[in-house]
Amino acid sequence: MKVLLVNYLETTFPGGISKTVNELAQNLSKNHEVTVLQPNPSNLRAEETNNGFKIIRVSSALDNTKYFYGLNFEIYKYLKNHYKDLNPDIVHVHGYHHLMPIESIHIIKRMDPNVPIIFSPYLDVARGRLAGKYLWNLYNIFARPVFSKSVSITSCSNFESANIQNIGVEREKITVIPLGVDEINLKKDRKDKNSKKTINLLYTGHIIPRKGVDYILKSLHSLVHKKGADNVVLTVVGDGPEKNKLIKMADELEIADHINWMSFLSREELIDLIRESDIYMLLSRSEAYGIAVAEALAMGTPCVISNSTALTEFSNEIGCYAVDYPPVPDDVADTVLKIYAEDRGVGPLSDRIRTWNEVSKDYENLYQSVVSANKIDKYQ
Repeated sequence: MKVLLVNYLETTFPGGISKTVNELAQNLSKNHEVTVLQPNPSNLRAEETNNGFKIIRVSSALDNTKYFYGLNFEIYKYLKNHYKDLNPDIVHVHGYHHLMPIESIHIIKRMDPNVPIIFSPYLDVARGRLAGKYLWNLYNIFARPVFSKSVSITSCSNFESANIQNIGVEREKITVIPLGVDEINLKKDRKDKNSKKTINLLYTGHIIPRKGVDYILKSLHSLVHKKGADNVVLTVVGDGPEKNKLIKMADELEIADHINWMSFLSREELIDLIRESDIYMLLSRSEAYGIAVAEALAMGTPCVISNSTALTEFSNEIGCYAVDYPPVPDDVADTVLKIYAEDRGVGPLSDRIRTWNEVSKDYENLYQSVVSANKIDKYQ
């Protein structure tokens, strides 16, 4: 089976959607011919083979221009010249909040109306501001038809599935397939926390407003200045437009000495850091899934999460503690101290947290079923 995956991000870089595309491509390439089509904002090689699958990067003059929301005029030219060479049996497109995947579906369906398309939108954040809602409604006029042009829609959570249904997609068309964790993440030696004097908290990810890192800082302030827990250290791993603002906020809250700020790490370094931490923190306003929480729990690290959007679906996992959104810093601080004092551990975990190999098999089964049905339709 020839599989074409479309990603609007750099597939080899960290991040939820890129991680998903990369893992699917690696696992599927063991039995199938897999190609990833993507833009090239980092000016990398136009084509390369990566862990058994091919990456094709289509450069555009608009790649690093935020005002065009990912519009890539070169995608049409590339597909017009090379689609017959790709000749996919199935196309799986990732991402609704970006024009490049939307363009790709429209173009591919014009060129090959019979090819089945699977669409994974990762639809998570509701627009709170009037301007955002207005622009979102305009965007949907162009983007929403891709749902009807797709034979199946996949969702990584029940929350995202509900969001997709809210914009008019039938429930029967949606398949919920939670994201995966690395096999290595499932094994971890337990730490003897009673011998430690420091409570190590951790956040990893992009530093943007909806991730709620400001709530983590306020909770740290409560721990240090209200609860008397002077032995707390928070490590923040990541970069983003809010980082400098939050560093200044830490100074104002008089907690700067309790924070280690780090840029994105290698995968191996990140895994080691999660394993060494006592509690992983994610107080987001909105998540379509929450892959970082799944990975931390798989490694045996307890989590404190906001009881909102898709994160709520982790609240029944043993070792995952949910606080109401918006988080009250004193309540978060009390939760941290309770987790550390009781040390109940993590797990056993539900089948919501599985390896990427298992997740890829679900996608492979979906692809095969769609391709088989498409062949039957052709000959009827």
